[in-house]
Amino acid sequence: MYKVFFNDRTIYLDDTLPDMTKVGKDYVCAFENITDLKPQIKQFLDPEKKGNLHIFHDDQESLFKIFKQCFTNINAGGGLVRNSKGEILLIFRRGKWDLPKGKTEEGESIEQTAIREVQEECGLDGVELRDFLMSTYHIFKDSLRLVLKRTDWYSMHYPGNSKPKPQKEEDITDVRWLKPSGLDEIYSNTFLSVKDILEAGH
Repeated sequence: MYKVFFNDRTIYLDDTLPDMTKVGKDYVCAFENITDLKPQIKQFLDPEKKGNLHIFHDDQESLFKIFKQCFTNINAGGGLVRNSKGEILLIFRRGKWDLPKGKTEEGESIEQTAIREVQEECGLDGVELRDFLMSTYHIFKDSLRLVLKRTDWYSMHYPGNSKPKPQKEEDITDVRWLKPSGLDEIYSNTFLSVKDILEAGH
């Protein structure tokens, strides 16, 4: 199953129908081709709508391929960084707690993107890449375009002791190390995708 986030709602792409007794106010749809799928996605993205969307197709990979064709696609990389104390690096941007990430530049591998963005957004040098964690997807509107952004996340380690500094030109107003026991504060004011990443990184 694929999960795609849009604000505080989620699109689930699967080859199995959800339990209809548990979907509540969510929407469930199937489709035959991209012409059939596009208006259903557009309707879901109406800011007045509530609930999640479950899209069913008997071939999950074909479903995701067609789904991506409904958007402009961009790639990004980011990191779940720990220091030698086991604390996690978090940023505060536009009123929400988040993890450092950013779009890939031309000629750059996704791993290079992830390291660069973490170091730029948090003012740290010498961050070390460890393991691939997961990919997340979210939708946003960029001018007149609908964009599907894939972010590849990596576990990272920072061996130094420099104090992180927020990259203010990227609207980051705070960056700090937080003990895993203090994540409840973050969960109450962050994105659904960040919760998934933090849980995957435990």
